[in-house]
Amino acid sequence: MANETVAGIAPIAVVVAMESELQHLLRRVAPVREVLDGPWRDRFVMAGEVPLVALGCGIGMVNAAAGTEHVIGRYGPRAVFNFGCVGAHRRDILPGDVIIGSGAVNHGAVHFLHDGSEYFPGQEYQFAGETVALTELTTDRDLREATIAAAEGWSPEPWPRGLNLPPDIEQRSPETHVGRVGSADQWTQAHPRLDMLHGRHGTLCEDMEAAAIAQVCARHSVPFMTVKDVSNNEYHVLTELVGEIDVLPAEEVGRRSAALVLRALERMGTR
Repeated sequence: MANETVAGIAPIAVVVAMESELQHLLRRVAPVREVLDGPWRDRFVMAGEVPLVALGCGIGMVNAAAGTEHVIGRYGPRAVFNFGCVGAHRRDILPGDVIIGSGAVNHGAVHFLHDGSEYFPGQEYQFAGETVALTELTTDRDLREATIAAAEGWSPEPWPRGLNLPPDIEQRSPETHVGRVGSADQWTQAHPRLDMLHGRHGTLCEDMEAAAIAQVCARHSVPFMTVKDVSNNEYHVLTELVGEIDVLPAEEVGRRSAALVLRALERMGTR
């Protein structure tokens, strides 16, 4: 592990799936240098007095885990933040809303039994003498509290009128919620399954990365925090998933969660 510090301070890593999401942070920080390491482009930046190493890991659980392992093993960050876009797991959570993650759950780590029913272990368990890792993890308390405090008196930027919302839904100002983020290499559209996932896990939304990042951080005992902004709600508008998906406009996805992460980092400073 490299001893990467700025004035004796270890960086905070920011691991984000897409470049279109990461740009919203990079536009608001001071660049320092870049390191190319195989498939990884590590960007060192300063958010005020806070040194960051920012990584676009790629979409999906494997990419997220691999990128997080890389950045922890190479730079030894003192914490890892993740932000980006998600789909809602409740009808009342609308595009533009921001989710402060209380935890992350890999909802794809499920057993399909012989009768077609599902069994979700959730907790750590033993299999043939091996420990199967916990798939429901909480975010770091201090990072979560700093993020909640940063949201006080802050309002997410308005969501573009009519984008990913039907005409019969009254558009309101974006809101901030605290709750669980669900993750899997899946995009859920079926309303009964969305209801089931929310009921089983208490999730407010789903992505394809947060729980994988959380699990790698847990293995290394590195504090983890995730902040998400909602880009789509399949209860109200079904996303066209065949061919080019244009439901995720680059100027919007990750924009609000990046802003809140930067506010949280300002509160944390160099401590």
